[in-house]
Amino acid sequence: MKCKPLFLFVLVLSLLPLAGCKPKPEALMAAIRADNTADVAQLIKKGADVNGRTSPTGWGALHYAARNGNVEIVQQLLSAGADPNYAGTMDGQANSAAALKPLVLAQVSMDLLTQIPPTQIEEKLHENGLDDPALVKSLKDPNAADRYQKVIEILAPVTKQ
Repeated sequence: MKCKPLFLFVLVLSLLPLAGCKPKPEALMAAIRADNTADVAQLIKKGADVNGRTSPTGWGALHYAARNGNVEIVQQLLSAGADPNYAGTMDGQANSAAALKPLVLAQVSMDLLTQIPPTQIEEKLHENGLDDPALVKSLKDPNAADRYQKVIEILAPVTKQ
């Protein structure tokens, strides 16, 4: 009879890969921050939490997608139930006046495009501690203004003022 518990344990372990365990929240956030649309789609399909946060009051996945101007990821997240009305801070400060909704991040990114010459974007972002590689890449893209405008148009109707 000692073999029965061992057999059940082995059976359960062998079925775990088939169970489709949910991806860790960090995996989805990393894929979004890297602007990896294909990985984001796969992680959502596997059940990743689209409302996961960097911390309890930190930015969610939709914040990073909006800030990066990634239209496709914003649409994927909203279709999967991401909350466009959650206001969080990048570093997770509770009750901070700096808490922003994803729409505001897209609008701020669009403002940066209109106020900073393309040749100075990387330098200005670095000076202000915003030298995230995905953001720099996004803002330097010649189609950035069109992408941010589309993100704003997607988020505006679903964001409460």
